[in-house]
Amino acid sequence: MLRQAKKVVRDEKKYQIWLRISQIALIVVLLVVAALFFPRGKMFQFDYDVDQITTETIIAPFDFDILKTEEGLERDRNTRERAILPVFIWDNTARDRVNDDLDEIRKHLSLWYQAERDLEAVRSYWQTISDSVVADSMLTKLQEDSLQVLNIRLELRDRGLTDLGTPRWDYFLEEGPSTRRLINNVKRALLPQYMLGIIGDLPPDANHDQITMIMRGKETTRNPNDFRNMTVAWANVEKILSSDYIHEDPRLMQMAEEIALAVMVPNLNYSAELTENRKQEARNLVPISVGKVFKNERIVDANTRVTPQIKQKLNSLEREYIRKGYGQTAANRLMTFLGKIFLSAFLLFFFFAYLQTYRSQIYNDIKLMILVGIIFIMHLGMAHLIVYELQWSEFFVPMSIAAILFTVVFDGRIAFIIMVTLTILTGIILSNNMPFIVANLFVSSLAIYSVRRLRSRSQILWSILAVTSGYIAVIAVFEMIKFSSWDSVMEQMLFAAANGFFSPLISYGFLVLIERTFKITTNLTLLELLDFNNKPLSNLAMRAPGTFKHSIDVGNLARAAAEAVGANSLLARVGAYYHDIGKAEKPEYFIENQMHGVNKHENLSPRLSATVITAHVKDGVKLAKEYGLPPIVRDFIPMHHGRTRVEYFYQQALERAKENDSEVNEADFTYPGPRPNTKETGILMIAEAIEAASRSIKKPTLQRIETLMDSIIESRVKSGELINCPLTFKDLETIKSAMVPVLTGSLHERIEYPGQREKLHMQDDEK
Repeated sequence: MLRQAKKVVRDEKKYQIWLRISQIALIVVLLVVAALFFPRGKMFQFDYDVDQITTETIIAPFDFDILKTEEGLERDRNTRERAILPVFIWDNTARDRVNDDLDEIRKHLSLWYQAERDLEAVRSYWQTISDSVVADSMLTKLQEDSLQVLNIRLELRDRGLTDLGTPRWDYFLEEGPSTRRLINNVKRALLPQYMLGIIGDLPPDANHDQITMIMRGKETTRNPNDFRNMTVAWANVEKILSSDYIHEDPRLMQMAEEIALAVMVPNLNYSAELTENRKQEARNLVPISVGKVFKNERIVDANTRVTPQIKQKLNSLEREYIRKGYGQTAANRLMTFLGKIFLSAFLLFFFFAYLQTYRSQIYNDIKLMILVGIIFIMHLGMAHLIVYELQWSEFFVPMSIAAILFTVVFDGRIAFIIMVTLTILTGIILSNNMPFIVANLFVSSLAIYSVRRLRSRSQILWSILAVTSGYIAVIAVFEMIKFSSWDSVMEQMLFAAANGFFSPLISYGFLVLIERTFKITTNLTLLELLDFNNKPLSNLAMRAPGTFKHSIDVGNLARAAAEAVGANSLLARVGAYYHDIGKAEKPEYFIENQMHGVNKHENLSPRLSATVITAHVKDGVKLAKEYGLPPIVRDFIPMHHGRTRVEYFYQQALERAKENDSEVNEADFTYPGPRPNTKETGILMIAEAIEAASRSIKKPTLQRIETLMDSIIESRVKSGELINCPLTFKDLETIKSAMVPVLTGSLHERIEYPGQREKLHMQDDEK
């Protein structure tokens, strides 16, 4: 036994060491991650938002330029860029190329005409030959000529004549008009257009009033209307060709138009590359500053509202700090990072000190501490992502998720302390954002209040209404103070309304995940366990209806008492419903289930009867595990009796022992325990004993009920059953006061109807 005790002590020491190391590691990780979410490169002493009030006078430590805002700089660059005219280059070779292309087309048209005639002649001759040898030779010649015709047609197609199979070109092959005259007419109509200039298409986003023209290396500014565009030039070409062929076959004019259209190109062309280069050069020449601040010049006084101009000076000073290398060395970066860690530590110390002092059971449960750390990091990460990465409103950061989660998983007090810490830390990370801190402290309080007594899933609607209303109210107040524009107010309220709607919904989804992952029992699970259709309760109601009725009555007593002392009334009620499920194994051995005066203990020894009675605790724990009841509910089964004795059979055994001159082992008549260790289990022990004993009161009166309650509570205190329970003597008095009206209501006498007693006597006589 001594060796085993020493081993237990060693194991306990190892566990305590492991627990402390885990707690320290978790806190360090939380501090480092929190520091990582701080805005990088920000100088906190200059990090004010517009309309914030400064807390100190800021003097320029050196000369620096006042930089333009990003929006202002981009606006100036766009203005300078739009001033750049599109650049067009006069192509001096275009007319000569068109002339050469027309000569090439004339040459290929002549070749095509001659090749087609030769092919037709060979085909006609081949059809008249009767000698097979000569016919084969001519067939080869026919194939060669056909291939030559095809090659010429492809060459003409590449030069723009794509409709060679149309009737106008059939006319050309049949009649063989002069190609020289045809091409000369096209030249006479087309080439003069290049003297005035044919301008290409203007870029869609360009200024159409002026262009820059480069001709033979010289630049001039011209109106694009000084030149003919392709449409106007083509109309002139059509007019000239129409006059040339007005008295001739219209197919000749169609051929001429097709040839002209195939070679016609502009000789004043837009240069996208040159224009873009000039635009980029113009953007680069725009100055990035709008003024200068000199050393020792006062930038802003303390207690002064920050204007956009002051804000830009502070931003410029910060940029100059970074440019000069302040804070950029490895040592300075390390010091800055350590400063962020210590700042986070100061805030988190408040929370962890509270936990260790007033909620040590949470602080010493590493699983719960990990959950707290995950929720902390999740919210800091969301704040950084929404504000700094997505550039959305800070009122879209769903801080109420944490408020709801911590309230439901722990309680309202813990949730409030956590939210104060988390909100201040997040507000500092978001550039000392006071509206964010005020809004979320207020909204978190509303969220905590809306779910502090979660009794139905419909409370999610109240949470949505509370969170949304809270955000809108705070935003309205701050925006009124700042005299913000209506558009700004509406934008902030839309983000806040979306936050208020989605946060409670997301919170309830997270609760399911948390319950499954961390094996935590929340009020939502307890609400489900109140359903009488649950298998443990339905089985108890069917097999042991008296015990089931007793459990419901005990639940009513426990609920009233728990509410009176600030304990979890829902948990107390659920524990009461399930505390006696073990009696369903042997219901007939318990008096509340015995009918017609049959008592099975009459044939058993006191020791054996006590064994049967105490066994319902062991059976109950076994059934609870089989049914998958949460540990927090299972604890009520062994703790509602603690280490008390089965007093009736113990006294009976003592009387028999006197007659037989034998000894009685008290342990045989004692429940295995453990004793209650929470307010809820302690309340159940008292409520269960009072409810069971109250059934023995013949004529219940208020005085008799109070006397009974005093004796039971006193016996539990004297026997040490409540020594591990955090109930105070004041709590016990409060519990008694809360139970009295519930108990008197369940024990009140009912009216005896006329003839009721005679009917009962007649039924007894018949039996």
